Amino acid sequence: MAKSAVSHYWIFVSGKRDGYWGWSGENMGLGFDIFRQLGDGSPLWVTHAPTVEEAKDKLDTLARTLPAEYFIRDATNANIVARVSLATSQEIEI
Repeated sequence: MAKSAVSHYWIFVSGKRDGYWGWSGENMGLGFDIFRQLGDGSPLWVTHAPTVEEAKDKLDTLARTLPAEYFIRDATNANIVARVSLATSQEIEI
């Protein structure tokens, strides 16, 4: 059986007095997208990873095999969580 890319979820139940309340199993995540920064500054989507650890592994492999500027974007909130360039490597923690 294939591993699902959806690793987080929310369950909402209607309460009698309080309206809705939520229970977070692990939260609902959309994963992380890896982009290549083109020469004109525009992003080019390369791949997706369900976790930040997997995204960083893919980013490392990409940077070593096809050197360019890349960044990882958290699809849940659109924050850039890691970036690698030809000259230096810099990382932003979530």
